[in-house]
Amino acid sequence: ISSFIRQKAISLFEKTLPPTSSSLLLGIVFGIKESMSEDFTESLRVSGVFHVVAASGMNVTMVGGFLSSIFGFFLKRQIAILASVIGIAFYAVLAGLDAPIVRASIMGILVFTGQLIGRQTLGVLGLFLSGFAMLFFSPSLIFDVGFQLSFLATFGLLYIRPILEQKGNIKKYLEKSIVGEGVVTTIAAQAGALPILVSNFGAYSLWSIVVNGLVLWTIPTLMVVGGVAALFGIILPELGQLILYVSLPFLLYFEKVIMFFGKAGGVMALENIPWQFIVGYYCLLGALIVYFGRRTKAM
Repeated sequence: ISSFIRQKAISLFEKTLPPTSSSLLLGIVFGIKESMSEDFTESLRVSGVFHVVAASGMNVTMVGGFLSSIFGFFLKRQIAILASVIGIAFYAVLAGLDAPIVRASIMGILVFTGQLIGRQTLGVLGLFLSGFAMLFFSPSLIFDVGFQLSFLATFGLLYIRPILEQKGNIKKYLEKSIVGEGVVTTIAAQAGALPILVSNFGAYSLWSIVVNGLVLWTIPTLMVVGGVAALFGIILPELGQLILYVSLPFLLYFEKVIMFFGKAGGVMALENIPWQFIVGYYCLLGALIVYFGRRTKAM
């Protein structure tokens, strides 16, 4: 079913939207990048948001984290988390149920389910329990980059985002800004996975946090619009096209931001990072989490 929807969506999107917009939406919703131009692909990499079209485990984590934040503006906490769980499952199906997507989705759903029950510790338990179960059945996953990224990005959302959200000025900004949620989600996820990102891809965009904050808030809307258009387009192509037009303003905004920062440079190339640095980074990160976590509870 997923493959059938994907093929129909490719035809519908390419027929309805301009080439760049079509390839971008296909990448966001399905992780399909074949029709994307080299220039735009490079701009995505330089600006640090290539993950949004990669359908990767980290993307699932960030989408889930942002959905929980955005739904929290309009819904009660438990309903917002439940909607986030449904959003993760919906994204996994649209992305083709590839192994990295399924693993990250299971991990994310367990974490959010734990939070839905009402205890942060259950979310943490869900993360480590899912990680243990996956490694028990497939120990080689410990060396899989997708597994590492999804686990550590989820770890960042669980431990780092709550600390950032409780800081005085940041908290005031978040209460007034949807974009701020994208920034905090990005910082938390990337802080958790930074050494793995840099050591495996050999580069890191200095604009990544800024650009993610500017565009990440559009991703849930584009996912929903693109997914609904693809589903309705199977039955009635004209209705699918009409729904797709709703995505155009968001896509054009996304493209303008990416093209601007894509020309700004700022890619930091790092190769052969020693394992001692990675271990030291996580020791320091753990110490900071404990320190600021205690201060937050004391306030």
